[in-house]
Amino acid sequence: MKLYVIVLTCFLHAMISHAQDSTGYTLQQCIDIAIKHNLDLQVAAYQLDIAGVNLQQSRAAALPYASAYANQGINKGKSINPYTNTFINQEIITGQYGVNAGLTLFNGFNLLNTMRQNYFNYEATKMDREQLKLDITINAMLAYLQVLSCQEQLSQAASQVEVSNAQVQRLMILEKNDAVSPSVLYDTKGQLANDKLTYLSMKSSLATAKITLGQLIGIHFPSNATFEKTGITVSPIAYGNSAETIISEASAALPMVKAAELRRLSAVKNIHASRALLFPSLSLVGNIGTNYSDAALAQKLTGSTNQSTDQYVMIGSSQVPVFAPQYEYSSSRISFNDQFTNNLNSYIGLSLQIPLFNGLKTRSQLSIAKINREQAEVKQTATNVRLKNNIAQAYNDMSVSYERYLLLEQQVSDYSESLKIGTVKFEKGAITSVDYMIAKNNSDKSKMNLIASKYEYILKCKVLDYFMGKTVL
Repeated sequence: MKLYVIVLTCFLHAMISHAQDSTGYTLQQCIDIAIKHNLDLQVAAYQLDIAGVNLQQSRAAALPYASAYANQGINKGKSINPYTNTFINQEIITGQYGVNAGLTLFNGFNLLNTMRQNYFNYEATKMDREQLKLDITINAMLAYLQVLSCQEQLSQAASQVEVSNAQVQRLMILEKNDAVSPSVLYDTKGQLANDKLTYLSMKSSLATAKITLGQLIGIHFPSNATFEKTGITVSPIAYGNSAETIISEASAALPMVKAAELRRLSAVKNIHASRALLFPSLSLVGNIGTNYSDAALAQKLTGSTNQSTDQYVMIGSSQVPVFAPQYEYSSSRISFNDQFTNNLNSYIGLSLQIPLFNGLKTRSQLSIAKINREQAEVKQTATNVRLKNNIAQAYNDMSVSYERYLLLEQQVSDYSESLKIGTVKFEKGAITSVDYMIAKNNSDKSKMNLIASKYEYILKCKVLDYFMGKTVL
């Protein structure tokens, strides 16, 4: 019984600990969940599998081919005996069996270029999947940063409520002793209500940010879920790369850029493969086969006699008939095994196919391949131009955000000093409640703005890291 109680207690403790731990989330956990649950990424995985099968098939097309055949049937009525080549009128059972094989020796390098086309397409599809994973990662991280920003702003709002509440409690004591004007107490209570409204607003913003993050990664967070800053640097520092450096590294590292280049190369190889169909093709072909027919008979000599014929010879004036031997045979069917062995035949040779005219099908295919190449080149150019513009815009946003953060940091410092002085004066009755409220509101607002600006700057930096293909953690 004691052992049972101990085991049950440990089990319940482990369950409670797990339940408590499950309410805490890290950035890496959210990214892993997003990648696991994202349906677009699952579709991309299927597309990659299809591209892999196409590549494997194009490689296998260069291998020799072989096929076996077996035909078995019943022939009724007048037909030709395949063994005597004479007409017969009976029911016969026939069969043909064999193996055909061949190997393409030359077809204008169509197989080689098709293989390369599918290889580039497979690599481009792989880059598309990597780009999608990167997009999911950065979107999850940005939503996570928004949650952290709301959490910190909510904490700041709670601190503001505590400060205002402490002032209200102090003034209530003074008001009971007629040591302060009632208007000052009511002004401070009004400020406390404003701070509570701010707290409720940030609480709602945090809940909305959690819902947005949950929708993005595909889960529902419990109401008591918390989010850790593990893996994220929340102390803003100047970004160390120029816009030109980011553009250069993005062009070399970003999967979407590589995918555009690979698709252009695939389109080029498609032109080569289509043009190869205009050339003759040469193949090595071979066949080995046999046949069977139940009309095949084996003739066995059983005897012979001399029979008079219509021919004669003159001996003197007399006609003497000529005798010739007449053979007698007995017939028996040739067995299947004997026919299978006796009728074996083989063939080996070269097959040359010269394309002359096929309704301009090959020419049309070649024209479409050229159009696809030009389209791929335009898409590649558009991708590069759009990327450069997006990086330039993101870098400008980051620079402005950093300057704004530095200004707000100084503003918080100034307003905090002003609030300290104002608090001392207010508690000594040297300034009015209105002056105190103004100082407090300025300080509170600047702190909230600083928190929002800090995470905005971090977000802009992570976007630039994304463009450079760096890990976002």
